[in-house]
Amino acid sequence: MSRWSESGIFRNIGGQSAFVGGVEDAISVIVDAMRQEIRPTITQLAWSLAVVVVAWGATEILYRVDRPLQQHGVIVFFIAAIVVASWWGGLVPSMFTVALSSLTVAWLMPPIHSLRIASQEDVVRLVLFIGLGLFISYMHYARHRAERSLQETDRRLHVCLDSSDIACWDVNVKNGTFWKSHNLPEIFGRSQSEFATTYEGFFAYIHPEDREFFHLASVVVGGANHRDYKISHRIICGDGSVRKVSTRGRMYIDSDGRVERMVGAVFHSDPGNKQGDLFQSTVPPPATAVEG
Repeated sequence: MSRWSESGIFRNIGGQSAFVGGVEDAISVIVDAMRQEIRPTITQLAWSLAVVVVAWGATEILYRVDRPLQQHGVIVFFIAAIVVASWWGGLVPSMFTVALSSLTVAWLMPPIHSLRIASQEDVVRLVLFIGLGLFISYMHYARHRAERSLQETDRRLHVCLDSSDIACWDVNVKNGTFWKSHNLPEIFGRSQSEFATTYEGFFAYIHPEDREFFHLASVVVGGANHRDYKISHRIICGDGSVRKVSTRGRMYIDSDGRVERMVGAVFHSDPGNKQGDLFQSTVPPPATAVEG
């Protein structure tokens, strides 16, 4: 279970993650991440300091040009500084920027060049600024954490696919996008650069005598019955040779009963491939499709 789930900030509601925690939970996660996961360097902190100095300089220039505009626009430069620091440096540099920016904003509020804040309105503005800065830091950290998790998942998927000699593909019929795993071209005997980027191109790799059968099994049987399909068929490799593969797929149907997405997994079923032989033994010759 992730730290986000343990902290109570995100809970699974109706199959989806929802934000249900309070400020104390959010702060505890940030502090925990600062202690255990983030190791800022001197360079990152120096960068944060430089960003704040630039924001301060821009505000001072604006003050000299138009004092009323400076009084209302002082926060904008430092919000930008926090966004830049959190995007580039991570959580700790962003929090460091929030602290420096808060002091600088207080210094620039009337009476200017003093940490004493004269009006209650400015106190509220400063509190809102700090809260917004913490929120920006928190959300950027969550984004970076999600990206790292996705990268790790992608590496694990690569290892699994390479070790099992299985490749995957995913087609969004509505917008025409075609996704493939990194090893699909290898199974089809083609290079990454020459492999098709559309489903039509992918379909053209299927042996001409098996295309009608492939379409029947996948779209008609799999799509109409809303069930998985399993078939063996031939493909044409880049050098013109013919190879036998097995495909297991699934059709996703929209509310109008039309196919909106096609997902499949392909692996060798050549003689000597135990996995392919085992699969082939459960699938009849290309005459009818077998429902999963």
